[in-house]
Amino acid sequence: MASSGSAGRVEVFDEPEALARAAAELFAASIAADVDWRGRCDLALAGGSTPRRAYELLAALRVPWPALHVWFGDERCVAPDHPDSNHALARAALLDRAPISPDHVHRMRGEEGDRDAAARAYERELPRSLDLLVLGIGPDGHTASLFPRSAALGETLRRVVAVVGPKPPPHRLTITPPVIAAARRVVVLAAGGDKAQAVRRALHDPVDAANCPAGLLRGARWLLDRAAAAGIARPSGAAPAAGTARSDPEIRRIA
Repeated sequence: MASSGSAGRVEVFDEPEALARAAAELFAASIAADVDWRGRCDLALAGGSTPRRAYELLAALRVPWPALHVWFGDERCVAPDHPDSNHALARAALLDRAPISPDHVHRMRGEEGDRDAAARAYERELPRSLDLLVLGIGPDGHTASLFPRSAALGETLRRVVAVVGPKPPPHRLTITPPVIAAARRVVVLAAGGDKAQAVRRALHDPVDAANCPAGLLRGARWLLDRAAAAGIARPSGAAPAAGTARSDPEIRRIA
């Protein structure tokens, strides 16, 4: 993907359902393009309520499902059917609704007692470059399970690590910055006013990944609802404010 210091693209939607619909259509088009290009697509999913609706809509679209491989950007260290499990969310929203081969679903085994061994096993399985990486952003600026001031943000060699986060459930497995940097396309989804400050910090403030890990995603494609974009969106056609960084993203309002 583009580096964290380069400008990305932001699309702002009036309400979350329009955002989810656009995300589903974008995912479907991306999957089809990758399958046409190289015969398969490696897609990594995020957890959360905003991606969940997009996955539900994706399941109803025409997609070359047999060529899709599904991965995960992070996982909570709980059983795969636990309500907090990202795999459980993906299964309910997408995996049980679409004809995806079970052999093509590669889940992080967060329930394993040796979490470091589980992380190392997943990074051995993970492709060198994901075709499409879906991520979200938390109110604290975290993405995947890369939380502010986490040692995992400094990883340059390990691609998946075990971490302890500040919110329950605390024990998690997560991809690291090298996986984000290597992904061919990164799409960030965010809805709700509680994300607005974090979105502003990620997209407009000086990049400070230690305190706002989502700043690593500045070069990604962002799909936001109006509430999440409240801190960054300016009226259509308006010039940037004086002193605005040249790396600020292009913002498009979509009804």
